[in-house]
Amino acid sequence: MGKLDGRVAIVTGAARGLGAASAEALCAEGCAVMLADVLDQVTETAQALATKGYRTAACHHDVTSDADWDRVVSETIRQLGDINVLVNNAGITLAASIDDITIDDARRVMEINYFGPMRGMKAVLPSMRRTGNGSIINLSSNSTRMIIGITAPYAPAKAALALLTKNVAVHCAQAGDAIRCNSIHPGPNETPMLFGPDMDRNADAAINLIKPMVAAIPMKRMGLPAEIGSVVAFLASDDSSYMTGAELFVDGGLSLL
Repeated sequence: MGKLDGRVAIVTGAARGLGAASAEALCAEGCAVMLADVLDQVTETAQALATKGYRTAACHHDVTSDADWDRVVSETIRQLGDINVLVNNAGITLAASIDDITIDDARRVMEINYFGPMRGMKAVLPSMRRTGNGSIINLSSNSTRMIIGITAPYAPAKAALALLTKNVAVHCAQAGDAIRCNSIHPGPNETPMLFGPDMDRNADAAINLIKPMVAAIPMKRMGLPAEIGSVVAFLASDDSSYMTGAELFVDGGLSLL
């Protein structure tokens, strides 16, 4: 018996990296998972989990589209059932200072990293209220605590998401909804978004940022996606039943410096 038997989750940005690891961790505890991503690779990832005996589905999904959110929610309910868990993981990174960033770039980061999760939360709440047991997990960043000059577009979007998480947590609790909302704040992780050939713009600047950060991590290593996945599964389960509005920093102690 898994801790999430009978529950249903949507994980965004689930084709690879932290999203794929989160989906697998949820599946391992008995959760049925809809893997959603703009990348076609999401179908492969879902199929690989299905070969392990897990109940999964996959859906192409642009988090900036209300229509896509409605479709993903409808497909999840149709294929897997009403939704208990939402993992807002999809996001982009862009290394730039205030001198380098354009307003259009900043808008794009905010649209994906902040308004995407906001759209998702609005879309799943009716289904979660029907189940009477909901957990929303937003992937923020330790950049909300660490102030570095070249995270001008990224850190404010993640900080806004962390504050929205608290707002939703209080709103749902005061409304009497059995829906919790928490945020996870990873540090540098070994993911394609940071180190892959398809990394978002200004890769050299980002790598130059990451190297000294890794050297400064008290635990002396980068995080692994599975380590984020285990925290996601914890927050999705009743083990965290009295936690809402919490910020969990999972960064090897880096944000404490």
